Amino acid sequence: MEKRRGVPISLFFLFGAFQASRLLHMPDILVAEGSRLRLALLKFYARFEVQLLKVFWFVFHTPLVRIGLTRRFLYRAVARFLAEHAIAGQFMTLDEVHRFIDALPDQEGSVAVGPCRCRLAVGKRARCPHPMETDIVIAEGAPIWLDLFPKDYRVIGKEEAKEIVERCYRQGMAPGVYRHMYYRGSRNYFVICNCCKDACIPVIGYRVFKPEGMKFINGRYHSLTDPARCAGCGTCVEACPFEERVLRGGVAVPLNCRGCGLCASRCPRGAAYMVEREEGMKATGEVDPGSVGEPGTPSRP
Repeated sequence: MEKRRGVPISLFFLFGAFQASRLLHMPDILVAEGSRLRLALLKFYARFEVQLLKVFWFVFHTPLVRIGLTRRFLYRAVARFLAEHAIAGQFMTLDEVHRFIDALPDQEGSVAVGPCRCRLAVGKRARCPHPMETDIVIAEGAPIWLDLFPKDYRVIGKEEAKEIVERCYRQGMAPGVYRHMYYRGSRNYFVICNCCKDACIPVIGYRVFKPEGMKFINGRYHSLTDPARCAGCGTCVEACPFEERVLRGGVAVPLNCRGCGLCASRCPRGAAYMVEREEGMKATGEVDPGSVGEPGTPSRP
């Protein structure tokens, strides 16, 4: 009973810590890569991550999010800060994430894999058909998750990490690299998630709060469609976990593409393809050769 009581109390303090950090206007002590306070916050988040995701899963499946007023309140009070700053994701093509992994530091224990926290949180309720061992913690995230969950996570090499990402990609899962306390272009990478449309809480939250303008960090690439080659089959529309492709007049039209490239990899006629975003639309603190890896090249099947 005491443990159950501790979960909502812990979530309350986690929320309080995030909100307090907003009031402090994100000084370096809460943003810098080596900040002990920030790493302590990340460890606190890791400890209660699954419980927090359970709460969001419940909220996303209640009538509250179907009412505009309450949905806007939830977005502005909690979801916006959590998703766009506290735990901010950036989606990549398969080539990009492979290069990202290649450029990670060659240190023992800097890459580990364990069960997807979202699939753990939702269990069978999502009816998710995807594999469980897909949560690849990296850099500062690896020692934290290995310390807290030694029975769940195991150290792996870069090649195995790339194999996991590729298997997931072939199954329709979008690779996303997440940063902690994303402000002023900070690069506090800690996990590579392989996100699906069925159980991924951030992706579901993105779809729920899309009317309010919820964002991920822009991917380096975005998709386009060649109308002359498009058969209007809808394969790319179904492939997009973010629901950012629609059919209009028998042609697939990309909307606010997040940059994973799943549509291009699935299109049977090569009508969907990826191009680099204009400079003004790229993320600050973007992945580059001097930090964690050279971005991938545009792909067109």
